[in-house]
Amino acid sequence: MSPQHRPDHSGESPTLAQRAVRRRVAGLEETAQSDVERLMQAGLALMVDSSGRRGPRVADIVAAAGLSNDAFYRYFGSKDALVEAIVEQGSRTVVSYVRHRIAAADGPHEKLEAGVDAIMKQASDADLAGKTRAVLSNSTMVSTGSRYGTAEFVDELAALFVASLTDLGAHDPARTARVIATTAVASMQYYLFRGEVPTEDDLAHLSAFALAGATEQRDASPTA
Repeated sequence: MSPQHRPDHSGESPTLAQRAVRRRVAGLEETAQSDVERLMQAGLALMVDSSGRRGPRVADIVAAAGLSNDAFYRYFGSKDALVEAIVEQGSRTVVSYVRHRIAAADGPHEKLEAGVDAIMKQASDADLAGKTRAVLSNSTMVSTGSRYGTAEFVDELAALFVASLTDLGAHDPARTARVIATTAVASMQYYLFRGEVPTEDDLAHLSAFALAGATEQRDASPTA
């Protein structure tokens, strides 16, 4: 049922006037979503072209998006606000991908390996590397307290490893998960900013390192 024909809270069908308002609002929302998507795609493309060294200028963004300055400031208060939205979207995409890969794996060892491999995929896949490099380079511009700064990004990834580490018997799974996520993200950044692609041996070594850390935590006694 279309929004303009949907009954209101009283259960009554909307009047013709209400339908006209809803039709107009729906059209404005669709236009806004399209504009924001165009601005974010243009901003990300410019960030990738600059190799993530600096945030793009508003003038360049609106030119690439085919919109006006007025349209830009209708949705974003500043260039940094747009960059933050791009960083958030990129971070969410990576976290969602890692979550999916972990969920698809069978046992805790396999889930841990799948999660580490999924993080490193951002550096080993040529199509992802440029976008991920740009997002990470600009994540330092994210305002304090945002969910998607670098530290928050690591925390969200770490949370995905806790269940597997608990199953593996780590006595401090949350702390161990944070170390593994930090190590994987730092390794990913190393290859991204070196402009290199990790080899299969590199990936295997990193996964083995993470598993060894989980095993050591399982065997170690909690500190007093």
